[in-house]
Amino acid sequence: MRNTFISELIDLSQKDKNIFLLVGDLGFSVVEPFAEKYPDRFLNCGVAEQNMTGIAAGLAFEGYKVFTYSIANFNTLRCVEQIRNDICYHNLDVTVVSVGGGLSYGNLGYSHHAVQDIAIMGIMPNISLLLPGDHIETKWCMEYAYKNKNPKYLRLGKTGEINVHDKNDLFSRISCIYADENSDVAIMSTSNMLGTANKVRDEIANDGINASLYSVLIIDSCFNVEIKKISQKNKYIFTIEEHLDVLGFGSIVKKSLELENSKVISFGIDHSLNNKVGSQNFLRDIAGLNSKYLSQQIAIIYNKIKR
Repeated sequence: MRNTFISELIDLSQKDKNIFLLVGDLGFSVVEPFAEKYPDRFLNCGVAEQNMTGIAAGLAFEGYKVFTYSIANFNTLRCVEQIRNDICYHNLDVTVVSVGGGLSYGNLGYSHHAVQDIAIMGIMPNISLLLPGDHIETKWCMEYAYKNKNPKYLRLGKTGEINVHDKNDLFSRISCIYADENSDVAIMSTSNMLGTANKVRDEIANDGINASLYSVLIIDSCFNVEIKKISQKNKYIFTIEEHLDVLGFGSIVKKSLELENSKVISFGIDHSLNNKVGSQNFLRDIAGLNSKYLSQQIAIIYNKIKR
């Protein structure tokens, strides 16, 4: 996803001289192509994310379309006040780009586990959450970021994400990966859990549970309307996210549907994971975010509900 982001940013910069990229002294081996092609629109702000965010706000005030780029926690949690007061309060055209959402940097420990970012960024005023699950969705999110002038948060995986979409698929905030008109079950994934969610849908189908699969890649002012349309078609909704299981994606869905009859069951990360260190897959196994465990739990819950 990182390389897709920078490739799209370079393409957009060819037609828009107001695009500006700020980095917090990292991203090298990814951002160099942009820096080499547009040195006058690139700035390494050093290990000073609060200052970087303030600079981004100033550039946006002067008419630039600004992107700040860093590891997920660094340009979000380290500078929440600056994002809130400098960018979102003034409704500025800044996209905060985080790489390594969720447990992508699991081997580096809790300081690098981005598992509160959706909750924190999602409560900021005027902001849109851009949560792509593969490279195609990353391209769509970059198109959205370019066309919209409000604050945005783009959450990227680190590496190894496979395309679930076909390149000819059409953009949608909530993208239907697989529709089953005869089912009352929906699985909803966001960000880098899309590949796992796709496996879950296949595995529960082997147990006789047919489900539609949706990828939520953009949460903005139109989200409530779109999610309610899906809830009208599906009595049971299972959400999957690589984020804490409170105040994240699942909570956003539940709040949007609080007056609906749909039953929403969320799968995410428990706080007990915060002292664990290991690869992303290792931590997903502990958190119960692998396809085998999720499939088993969904089957158990669904069969219990249906009795």
